[in-house]
Amino acid sequence: MKRLLTIFIVYLSLLGFTPAGRTAIYVFERPDGSTVITDRKIYKKGYKLKRSYKTKPYRSGESTKAPYMAKPIKSQYDAIIVNTALKYDLEPSFIKAVIHVESAFDHLAVSKAGAMGLMQLMPATAASYQLTTNTFNPSQNIEAGVKHMKDLMVRYDSNMTLSLAAYNAGAGAVRKYNGVPPYTETQSYVKKVLHLYKLYKSQI
Repeated sequence: MKRLLTIFIVYLSLLGFTPAGRTAIYVFERPDGSTVITDRKIYKKGYKLKRSYKTKPYRSGESTKAPYMAKPIKSQYDAIIVNTALKYDLEPSFIKAVIHVESAFDHLAVSKAGAMGLMQLMPATAASYQLTTNTFNPSQNIEAGVKHMKDLMVRYDSNMTLSLAAYNAGAGAVRKYNGVPPYTETQSYVKKVLHLYKLYKSQI
């Protein structure tokens, strides 16, 4: 049930709805038999309510991401991570550390901001790397995320710290502050990934 709600919330975000403050999700059947998922009731002729789900409003700092763990994790996606990282000439241990902090290897993770999947891609970022059909597909999500990270590593001359800061806060923020932005979340994110990178480097 929780995974279904996660997917529905993502659909809403892609349709332009904001989950904050909403308390229900409705699934209607259109007259042509197709399905529409919305955050409000539809009273148009022919629309049939199939089911509804109660949801809790998002609160500041709340996320559907899996909890972060400081210890290395053996993941079912290790083979995909290694192959994809090597394909783009990046260290598998680095990419695994990013995924660890981003989603804790939950391929259905969704942040309060709308970032999705293992590498927590925003819809616009996913689309820019031709990931438009199934953002939650592990191999496709990793492929797009690694491409994005590779572009950042090229942009910042293989500087992991700046690349991670840009991955988390955006290249605009890194440019504005000429380095890692003074955001608590971003600074903590960079430290966590680099810490885990060192641990995974000894394993992969």
